[in-house]
Amino acid sequence: MSLIILVSGCDSRYQAQNLLDDYVADLNRSQLIRLDSPAILMPISLPTARDRANSLSTFDVSLLEFLSLQQCDVGIVAGRKNSILGRVMADSQRFLYEIDIIRAIESCSIKDKELAQTLEQVAQQKRVELPKAFGNGIFNGAESEAFFSLSNGFLPLTYRTADQQDLINALTQLVQLGKQMQTLPKLDSEQFEQNLKVMMDSEYAGRLLFSLVQIRVYLTAVGQQIQALTADDCGAPMAYLKQQFERHYVKQIQPYMGRISQTAYQVLPLLNQLAELSFLSPKMMVFLTQFDMSAEQSEWRRYQLASQQHARAWSQWFTLCGVGIAPSN
Repeated sequence: MSLIILVSGCDSRYQAQNLLDDYVADLNRSQLIRLDSPAILMPISLPTARDRANSLSTFDVSLLEFLSLQQCDVGIVAGRKNSILGRVMADSQRFLYEIDIIRAIESCSIKDKELAQTLEQVAQQKRVELPKAFGNGIFNGAESEAFFSLSNGFLPLTYRTADQQDLINALTQLVQLGKQMQTLPKLDSEQFEQNLKVMMDSEYAGRLLFSLVQIRVYLTAVGQQIQALTADDCGAPMAYLKQQFERHYVKQIQPYMGRISQTAYQVLPLLNQLAELSFLSPKMMVFLTQFDMSAEQSEWRRYQLASQQHARAWSQWFTLCGVGIAPSN
């Protein structure tokens, strides 16, 4: 926590914190407010790779079976997995392999009835496991660790929805793939990996989550202070507080929050669809619930509630004092 505070002044990742601190500091100069800047509150972090990984069944073929299958693609595809490189296959590539091996088995005519029955059972099992493989491919790699990292601070103050158009496009394509995976589409491996790289390079989800939690903490603290004010506090002290509210919140913080929400309404539904299309470990499900727009205790909903309560506290006090609020630019 102290490290974050130390570097925030010169680190663009924490400029939004400076904005929030300035809001609190200027309010605190009033004789009506007694409020220190809240401590950094960390949300639930991404589970370790071990805690978010789904185990998949293995498919090994003996040498005789491998030779007997050379007339179709099963042996070739299975051999790819059983190679030295295949044994350390990345989760993203493993998902592509699972689709390929199911397609190869189901398109291959095998005369050996026992072997054909065995392979049919393998294909059926792997179809059941496809959501696990998909979840591993999307959420288990280094791309996911960067995408959900909480170490990158806030979303930038200059943040715009257009900055995340590539991410929106990539997530849209991944959602479409998730919906189609049972049809065993022939996938462009490079495009699939590129979509994951776009996620990684954006660092969006972690920065959004960090921003939501910190803004919520600040707005909650301010809102509680303003809610405690009464008609007896109207007058000169109120004029000063109104000035700080308009200067900091209306003209700076609120527009920043608006830009955050505008993009979140496009990105989070896609992210939540990816989660729904995946089979996820319990810890990964808990982590992703923070982004769920419909979950009552998600960080998104808690952020929205804090924003509403903060605005309501000011509005009620201004109404009590008979003053209006200047609109933001």
